[in-house]
Amino acid sequence: MSELLEKANAIYDEIVGIRRTIHRHPELGGKEFETSALIRKKLEEYGVDKIESPTETSVVATIQGTKGPGKCVALRCDIDALPVQESTGLPFSSEVDGVMHACGHDFHLSMMLGNAKILCGMRDQFAGSVKLIFEHSEEQFPGGARDLVKWGVMDGVDAIFGMHVFPTDNDKIGVVGLKGGAMTTSADEYWFTIKGTGGHGSMPHKAPDPILTAAQMIVMLQQVQSRVIAPLGATILMMNQIEGGVAPNIISDQVRMGGNARAYTQEDRDAMFQHVKKVVNAAEEISGCHIDFEPKIGYDPCFNDWDMVESLQPKLADIVGKDHLEMLREPMGFSEDFSFYSTLTGVPSVLFILKAGHVGNDIYTLHNACCAVREEAIPYGIAAMIGAALSVLQG
Repeated sequence: MSELLEKANAIYDEIVGIRRTIHRHPELGGKEFETSALIRKKLEEYGVDKIESPTETSVVATIQGTKGPGKCVALRCDIDALPVQESTGLPFSSEVDGVMHACGHDFHLSMMLGNAKILCGMRDQFAGSVKLIFEHSEEQFPGGARDLVKWGVMDGVDAIFGMHVFPTDNDKIGVVGLKGGAMTTSADEYWFTIKGTGGHGSMPHKAPDPILTAAQMIVMLQQVQSRVIAPLGATILMMNQIEGGVAPNIISDQVRMGGNARAYTQEDRDAMFQHVKKVVNAAEEISGCHIDFEPKIGYDPCFNDWDMVESLQPKLADIVGKDHLEMLREPMGFSEDFSFYSTLTGVPSVLFILKAGHVGNDIYTLHNACCAVREEAIPYGIAAMIGAALSVLQG
């Protein structure tokens, strides 16, 4: 067992205790007051060099190595919960009605506190500094990362690492997933308001039909993936909400529909957007309806730096063990505003996946009220993140 994994195992009980406290008391984005207070308390206890609050509920800590000046590495976690009524049955289930840590952020922040404790005891082993970012409001659009980048949290940072837990089969507990290139998708919302004039159902030739126009648009939008994006590209463009009509014999005067658009590259994301605008213009001309297109541009895709991944692979294999490192073949289907720490600054980044098994008989996805992952994965996550930071600081 590596030295870092031994150190992570030595603080396992403490970090699990913190995780369960956070899980019992989840807070939504922008309201993480008790959560950030606990984070600050533990950071002070561990003896970090600096604690800052860029926003009301975010926390940034700095740990300075004692071997002189050097690079700065950032490690980032998110701290907010979701508006979900927990149904896991865990003895430390959420005590807040309608709020739950259903996306693993309780894992993320507790592991980050583990990073802080261990790194504070290893100052004599690295030059430069480590910046620990506890991000607020990741789950709430527009996310917390853009706020922190604007504040200057990435100033002077040479590389940044993040980690996300993921429910899996229990034979994968503690496996760290690593991949170069595309790692997560972008996430945008597309909203359309299709306006006609309304009319009698017996006179369809007298009134533009928003419902028919919406149906035609949905079909045309589905062709974006098959006819605009290259066959080896992977995108999602789905209309998941539609409202319109008041009675069977009335031609509706308006339909509103919305959906989500996801892509693994900025090029495919831009191509989708441009083609959607063409669909809107064509549908307007053919139908006689007026169409308001309201895009909500969300998170960028995460792209893991190839050079850092190549350098990390053998080092992480030594740290967590070859049987606990997996080179992923495919990217993840979710989105993460971790992307902005790189896309807005040009700083190279790597997002890890920590496979964490599941509690109970069934595997539930993230954001599900029954989602529960196993705490035995925690030491591997801590060791991998610290190892990544030291790989940069120690050259």
